Parts: sequence; structure tokens; C-alpha cells
Amino acid sequence: MEPGRQLVGEWAVCAIASAAARFIPVPLLDDAVKYRAIRIAVLRTLRAHGRSYPADAVEPLYAGVDAGVAGQVRRAFGYLLSVPRRVIFFPVRKYVALFGSVRGVPTDVMTVLLLAWTVHRCLVQGRLTDADAEADEDRLQAEAVRIRSAFDRALHGMDLRLLSGALADGLSQGRGLTAAAVGYAGRTFGRTDDQDTDPELEPGGAVREGAERVQAVLRRPEIVRLIGDFDARFDAELSRPD
Repeated sequence: MEPGRQLVGEWAVCAIASAAARFIPVPLLDDAVKYRAIRIAVLRTLRAHGRSYPADAVEPLYAGVDAGVAGQVRRAFGYLLSVPRRVIFFPVRKYVALFGSVRGVPTDVMTVLLLAWTVHRCLVQGRLTDADAEADEDRLQAEAVRIRSAFDRALHGMDLRLLSGALADGLSQGRGLTAAAVGYAGRTFGRTDDQDTDPELEPGGAVREGAERVQAVLRRPEIVRLIGDFDARFDAELSRPD
């Protein structure tokens, strides 16, 4: 079962916002924006498949399985509550660098896309079902850890330069994307309300165009084949005994 076009577009927007956090010149706020963007990509995927539990129930999916990193994410979220709105909506400077050419940006985008795609596949396979009792909540957390661990091993065990390079080319085509992405990321994912509140994921302008270019990359035959290879690698990692 392929994900809907709208869902893939939302993944692309979240991926761009997550990468744009690199440019936010406010300590901790950059981490909060980055991880909230990843969280929303996962949450939208869960909701698209009818899962009703909060994102916290599967926190390892978007925060990683390392307890220290997860704690950092929670502190970053908490930090948002104390940040004045004038800081969250900081003036966006004019960036000269092309978005896709900045070191690390294509990899950030690729990671969010592959993570959301992997969560989608797991949900199609009947994993991560709704929790009805405390025991189910423990099962969900354990399953999320297994999935994220397998994802990380697959991600670091493959040569994905073809995908990151294609994303770099696509994201370097719009000169206004960097400033637009940073502004959109701060306004949309630097909010201080409930973290499970769905933000606006229809940015328009340069960010929308960037998301469309990302989706075009994902439709390329060679990229489809590469993602298929990644799926096989992930499945093999997930089937490994603990």
C-alpha cells in the first residue's frame, strides 16, 4: 500500500523544516524545531493509518532509542514554553547559501523521509497497533525501540549517496528556499502549544515548491529502486534476534 500524495507531501514539508533548524541562530530552539518537525511527520503517519495514541507512546521512533538524546528532546520541547514569542518568531536573515548545498541538509531531509516511509510500512504490516491497557503501552514502547534500532542500522549500513545527492540537487534549485524554510520552520514548529496539535503543513511559496521537488526526486525510478533496497535492509535488521 503506497502512501497518499498528501501524506508524502507532508513528509517533505516536515523534512525541509527539520533541516532548516540548522540555520536557526537560537540555542535549544533549533533542537526543539528539528525534533518537533520529525515528531509531526511520525504523528501524521500514525493518524493516516488510524492510530489514536499520542506521539509520546512511540517516542523512540522520532527521538531515537538513546535515553540521553530522548531527554534532550524533552528538554528542548520544555524550553519552548519559556521562550518569548518575539524570539520564536525571530527575524529571518537573508541567506545566500542554497538550501541543498549546505553540509548536512540533504542528509537531514533524507533521514526524515526514510523514517516516515518506514513507519508507514510498519503500520501497513499491522505493527504499532493501538494500546488498550498499560501492558499494551509497554509493548508499544518496546516495538518502537525495535523499529528505530533497525532503522538506524539500515540507515548507517547502506550507501545512500544517490538519494542524498538527488535531494541536494533538487533543493538547490530555489534561491529563496533557505530563508523561506527557516521562517516557516520557526513559525510552524516553534510553537508553545500542545506538541500533538497538528500544525499547518501547507506552507506555499518556496517551501511548497521545495517539497514538490522532493516528491519528484522520490518518484525517480533509480530512487524507487534504492528505497526498495533500503526496505529490504530494514526488514532484515528488524528480523534479527535481540
